[in-house]
Amino acid sequence: MKTSFFNYELPEELIAQVPLEKRDKSRLLVCRSSTKTISDSFFVNIAEEINNIFKIKERDAKVLLVANDSRVYPARVRIRRKTGARGEVFLLERGIKEFYHCLLRPKSKIKQGEILYADQEELLPLFKVTNLSPPCVELVNANSLDELLEKYGEMPLPPYIQRGNKQSYSLKEIDKERYQTVYSNKLEVGSSAAPTAGLHFTPEIIEKCLNNGIDFASVTLHVGLGTFLPVQSINIHEHNMHEEHFIISKNVAEKISMYLANDWPIIFVGTTSLRAVESFFRVAFPKHDKNEIIKKAKENNLNNYLSNYVDKWIATKIFIHPQNENDQVVPCVGNAIITNFHQPESTLAMLISALMGYQFWKEFYAHAINKKYRFFSYGDSSLLVFGENS
Repeated sequence: MKTSFFNYELPEELIAQVPLEKRDKSRLLVCRSSTKTISDSFFVNIAEEINNIFKIKERDAKVLLVANDSRVYPARVRIRRKTGARGEVFLLERGIKEFYHCLLRPKSKIKQGEILYADQEELLPLFKVTNLSPPCVELVNANSLDELLEKYGEMPLPPYIQRGNKQSYSLKEIDKERYQTVYSNKLEVGSSAAPTAGLHFTPEIIEKCLNNGIDFASVTLHVGLGTFLPVQSINIHEHNMHEEHFIISKNVAEKISMYLANDWPIIFVGTTSLRAVESFFRVAFPKHDKNEIIKKAKENNLNNYLSNYVDKWIATKIFIHPQNENDQVVPCVGNAIITNFHQPESTLAMLISALMGYQFWKEFYAHAINKKYRFFSYGDSSLLVFGENS
């Protein structure tokens, strides 16, 4: 399929630039691929919508929400060059290192060996550019990167959020809280972009879900900047997917096995949690046979096949996309996904079209635009059901 098949016209005013006052006030588009139905709701009703679709109370069943608990770090540092020109250093890694891989702006003008200064304080040196290809910097005036980011770092908002260098202090403080899920794990700091599908959840929504037979499980996938990289190839199968790393605990693997054995629905909170679990099962079951996986779960020996891969960091470059306009991908695990609306021609849009069917994807995205849903990271949400039976 051609990359252009996944393009669509989006009015600029529908790109959310700031979060709503309250997380759970976002709208919720509910779509079911089996019936090709589309309905409009609000995220505060997520527990009711899940129950209406999967009849968990009638069936005396449970639902498992699988979420990515990776925590975002304030990777963007605004800098000033000695000429007075402004730019930024976007850190791509953390820890204690001699130098750090990063993105530099303006890339074409910054020189190797150049000292980059804090934008807030004149001529206070922060970085020295040690390399341009790939871009790397070393620290000049800080004991540690964490110390520097605590003082000068900003949340790594995606490029389509345009506020300029003079955005208010209050917005920066809001971003520190709101560009982070309420369930992010403070021990798992490593994402340079937020798993934004989870931004709609509040402690109250989580409690409501738990009280209505909807349980939670956490996996960790550190989101990289590759999530925003455009597909450059004309044909999507020629795209070279970026690499990310994930880990799934033994307890979570066993919980997923239990839900499969009981024919209880599994819903992913975001594309990153789906990619992590799908990658995990594809490693354990190279033939990607969902029926075999469910059979093993019902025989109570699925965990034997998963045990070699739990509690380990695993690399993935998984790229889920349709093979043609009539193709619909059946993942190894899962029945639905909660997700935001994704950029045109992005790998995430391709993933959603693969799960829901290409033509239906076009239909409900057109509906969302017509109904003026808010798009992308700070935008509205959707509940997309691609498998109503396990």
